[in-house]
Amino acid sequence: FKAVEKECRAKQIPVIDRDAADLLKLQLKTKNPDKILEIGTAYGFSTLILAKACPKNTKITAVESDSKRAFKAKDNFIKYNYQSKIDLKVGDAFDVLMYLKNDYDFIFLDAAKGQYFYLFEYLMEVLAPGGLLIADNVLYKGKVLEKGKQRHKIRTMVTNLKKYLKLIMNHPELDSTIVTAGDGMAISRRKDRNG
Repeated sequence: FKAVEKECRAKQIPVIDRDAADLLKLQLKTKNPDKILEIGTAYGFSTLILAKACPKNTKITAVESDSKRAFKAKDNFIKYNYQSKIDLKVGDAFDVLMYLKNDYDFIFLDAAKGQYFYLFEYLMEVLAPGGLLIADNVLYKGKVLEKGKQRHKIRTMVTNLKKYLKLIMNHPELDSTIVTAGDGMAISRRKDRNG
């Protein structure tokens, strides 16, 4: 998918870092999910990585709010012959999540970073017991780890990322860790119903 990655970088479309992609693939191989949900698809680069790395029968629901990016993603899914595996939903993540009925055993959160905290409650509604929730870019260029005041432009996003990380690290239904791959990834596993 080098051509997709190259186009994304040229047009400054967000694209997953290589080491973060490697970690994502490793988690997929460990989990072997039946149903994947991705929030934030852009041109479909990370969705294609998910599609290639997961079992043949896995179904992926990909959500993208920007209709132009979603149109490009759909073209890329067809180009690489993964269109039958990926159900692309165009719309705001909050709206789409309200109508999803599936229990997903793997969720990849790669949308607007300032929204992770607010999306969490909706994601927990569709995350299956034993399921993984992986959030990308949670350290935001190291700003989340810095003490003191942030620039006004990024202050709210950094504050919301800190709230998201505090929430997942202390949530009674989750076992979570934060790794420095890419721009920081938070990996949370929902506990099984019986413990």
